[in-house]
Amino acid sequence: MGDNYFLLTNLLSEDERKVITGIAAHIERGEKRVGIQQIANENFLSTTSIVKMCKRLGFDGYSELYYHLSRQLASSGDRKAENLKSLIDNYDDALVERFCALLRERRGGKMFTTGEGFSNIVGTYITQRLSICGFMAFNNVHFYDYMLFQEAHRGAVNDEAAVMFAVSQSGETEPVLNDVRHAKQHGHKIVTFTRRGDSTLAQLSDLVFVLDGTKQTLAGSLPNPFFGHVILVFEDLMARYFERKESV
Repeated sequence: MGDNYFLLTNLLSEDERKVITGIAAHIERGEKRVGIQQIANENFLSTTSIVKMCKRLGFDGYSELYYHLSRQLASSGDRKAENLKSLIDNYDDALVERFCALLRERRGGKMFTTGEGFSNIVGTYITQRLSICGFMAFNNVHFYDYMLFQEAHRGAVNDEAAVMFAVSQSGETEPVLNDVRHAKQHGHKIVTFTRRGDSTLAQLSDLVFVLDGTKQTLAGSLPNPFFGHVILVFEDLMARYFERKESV
């Protein structure tokens, strides 16, 4: 399970995180129900502190937490796969694996996002999610500050470990294309979320996720689920990354 969704809520202390991962590990190994006393002993905590944690997270007690985790772990893998297949027009298992492999390869590098308008808001969300997951993440404002610093102090040195996440419905937004071209010149890998797989942005990218695919994009079209879908897809992709990370 690794650092899955509910471990990234900022609600858990380090001791509490160990309790959750410890319970999940027992469940994933297919063991019979593990009691609260055993979990307390394994983590050098009192049963009282575990019960308090359960109640703070909204559970009546340890039993309800254990049951909740059991159900979550039993269904999460299939659910994430179905979510991705239903939301990504060009879904392919190999595409998801390449995404996970890229994050593993560049885990210690810098992550940047770029987007305009609502896409910038989505990019900010991606930045926040990456940061919570332990990545060094920056939005497009910081990207140019970083590039200027690089060029002023060390020359235009390539940053071979960096990744840029680009969000654009049309894939033709000029400020986004400028960011991507600049990033590629410095050795960044580009991951794109767009509605047009035939766009200039898609052609510049290393990985392309096409959502709500269309050849025409109108900014005022309502309802427009694209931005929400990008967030949902990114959440599931990050979950898949942590699952792969734990199994490697």
